[in-house]
Amino acid sequence: MDELARFIQPDETAAAFLARSFVEPLRTGLFFLDASFALRPGHVVELSGPSGCAKTELLAQAAAACVLPAQAYGVSFGGREENVLVFDLDAKFDTLRLMQVLTTRMRDAQAAQGRSLPEAAGQQVLEACLSRLHVVTCHSSFELLAALKVIKPTMTRLEAAGGIRLLLIDNVSAFYWLDRGLRGPMGNSAAIPGGHDMLREGAPLALHRVHAALAAELRKLLRNHRLSILATKHAMLGSSNREEGMWAYREFLPKPWQELVTHRVQLRAAPPPPPGGQPASPLLHFLARWQAQPDVIHHFAVTDGMILKQ
Repeated sequence: MDELARFIQPDETAAAFLARSFVEPLRTGLFFLDASFALRPGHVVELSGPSGCAKTELLAQAAAACVLPAQAYGVSFGGREENVLVFDLDAKFDTLRLMQVLTTRMRDAQAAQGRSLPEAAGQQVLEACLSRLHVVTCHSSFELLAALKVIKPTMTRLEAAGGIRLLLIDNVSAFYWLDRGLRGPMGNSAAIPGGHDMLREGAPLALHRVHAALAAELRKLLRNHRLSILATKHAMLGSSNREEGMWAYREFLPKPWQELVTHRVQLRAAPPPPPGGQPASPLLHFLARWQAQPDVIHHFAVTDGMILKQ
């Protein structure tokens, strides 16, 4: 009985448990995301849409919100001062654009607070921000899987150097057609010229296998490092449901990826105004809606430094 009593004795208080386990929601700077739900560790948000609907831009804005400091040299910048890891699969993540976003946000913060940093101090803040951005460029699913397999030491180092809460993937469907090409015409073989059957010979990169492996590795990262993931995906449009109209959407990635995603946002470029309507704005306008809330459509515009609600 004494041994059983010792076994059921608590080993920490409720306050200690909450201090150890509670994590503040991550604010991304994307109003339609931050206002809709609390982004916490384990969440995987998929941003899907056709080309030209600001998918990569949204990742850059979220990265800027994380790498900016909360405060520096007496100026409040409102950032998290944490590391961000980016898997760039489309070679579209533009660090020069990110520098523009950071510079504009820093300038606007100083103007709003009536402060002006010396040029050297501003340069130090910008360099510190960029030092917290870590970009891994992959040119195939094999490279992406290899990077995920060996990323643990890097994650441990980043956690010790300011922490890391956000992982960005642009774009998760970049190698879809290459991976699909490893399947044969019947869908369960991958015959290629020369008589080889890649799938039967154990090729690891057939479409379903690669996404199952990616989902498994990302789950490990989510579990072991308490991350949130924002991932873009190119949308395949077209549906027999006419009521969907411009939001027609067809899921095409395999089930392992679909099951990993916890929240889905659809993106579209805003249609041009009708003839004789309001004059065109110099800003680029876009639409976003949560797949779980199809009746709520958010309008936003892209500026030099942020995403503006319209």
